[in-house]
Amino acid sequence: MGAQKLLTRLTVVFSIGLVVVLFSGYWVFHSQLALAQAADSFMDVFTASILAYTLAISALPSDENHPFGHSRAQPIGALIAAVIAGVLAIEVGRSAVDTLISGQSARLDWLLVGAFACKTVVKTGVMIAARALGRRQASPAMDALRVDARNDVLVSLVAIAGFFGARHGMPWLDALLALPVALWIGLAGLRLARDNIKLLMGEAPPAERQDELRALARAVAGVVDAPRLRAHFVGTHLHLRVDVVVDPALSVGAAHDIGEAVRHRLESEPDVEHCAVHIDIE
Repeated sequence: MGAQKLLTRLTVVFSIGLVVVLFSGYWVFHSQLALAQAADSFMDVFTASILAYTLAISALPSDENHPFGHSRAQPIGALIAAVIAGVLAIEVGRSAVDTLISGQSARLDWLLVGAFACKTVVKTGVMIAARALGRRQASPAMDALRVDARNDVLVSLVAIAGFFGARHGMPWLDALLALPVALWIGLAGLRLARDNIKLLMGEAPPAERQDELRALARAVAGVVDAPRLRAHFVGTHLHLRVDVVVDPALSVGAAHDIGEAVRHRLESEPDVEHCAVHIDIE
């Protein structure tokens, strides 16, 4: 969790610098690509700040008011970031359309392409780091950061292409290429919203994962079978209810011990937060 917090904080600091540089580029050179990139970097600041806060909240232990922990904090933060992405996408698209209609041309400078290239390099590093941390421990926050960094790399490459096109006889290309950037920001927000609404609504994990968990229950000593398992997401973690069959000749105490062994085994899985076990004899 410490590495995830550090990555989000570094993303905030770098993105704040980019907002200043790129918005200044828009103000001085009237570049719609600079405005689109500035809006995207502002979204990065907001997104990484929200994710840093929700990472801290989700790491808090269970308490009286939150007996199952605070794991819902991460998808809530990602959902807020998705809404902001939609708002920014609309505003960037509107500004680009207005510029195309008015026929205003951008006055491009090499400082702009330098800022675009710097963003491309740094965001590539953020994308690689977020992917590695996300693989180590499933995290909607890291997934949101990875998706955002990947999008930044792609739109920065578009901005670089637009810069060179505008300098070589196509001044309208600056505003035109701002439109797919706006669309990309909006689609990224839509994906974040879709994925995290599933977590907040308590969607079941994939059938393959449910089969794996059922197999783990069956493998516990004393379990005859585990015919039923129900699972759903509560925030970023799974809550389970599993039925296990034991030998009817066992004492109540022995059957209870087997049920506890099943519970401890399943709750040792990194994506499982809570498991309830029901003991059957047939």
